[in-house]
Amino acid sequence: MMKASALLLASALFFTACSNNKTDETTTVRDDASTSAAADSAAVVATTPAPGSSVEITTNEVPENVRTTFTTKYPKADKVTWSRYQPTAEDEGWNIDQSYYYVRYNNDGQDYMDWYSQSGEWAKTSTKIAHKDLPAAVNKYITDNYSGYTVVEVDKENDKNMDMYEVELKKGDEKVKLKLLPNGEVFKKK
Repeated sequence: MMKASALLLASALFFTACSNNKTDETTTVRDDASTSAAADSAAVVATTPAPGSSVEITTNEVPENVRTTFTTKYPKADKVTWSRYQPTAEDEGWNIDQSYYYVRYNNDGQDYMDWYSQSGEWAKTSTKIAHKDLPAAVNKYITDNYSGYTVVEVDKENDKNMDMYEVELKKGDEKVKLKLLPNGEVFKKK
């Protein structure tokens, strides 16, 4: 009977994994107080992310000190989704710590993403902004140095030490990602 149960569980996990035809790189894992041991085992398997993917986790899986820091900083936040991130080679040099928890949320009608260390320390906040909302010095730098490129995405980021803008540019197959300070100075280029 044990062999049959183990075989059934292994088959269920295999077919569940093989049937996932999602095109995005986010794996959602939720827990429910009524889940069985087999479902718990499936959740453990599903929480091992592929590089460059994130695993959505339940609020209960986030350490209390991290949740407290977040709710104290953003008491009116809604649409809160916690995740863990598995960096890729593309992330190299961008100082992304996979031990951090990150949270997507809405605050006063704007979508944000924050990073928190395991000790509950806030690391940074990021939000998408329109290209037109970049500081004049940043736009001037892009215009002067990346003529013919299209601005694909702009994120405004702030951490304990500074504000900056992460700008993704594209020209044909060539992609450039810049982190620029508000005065137009390049902080990092990739």
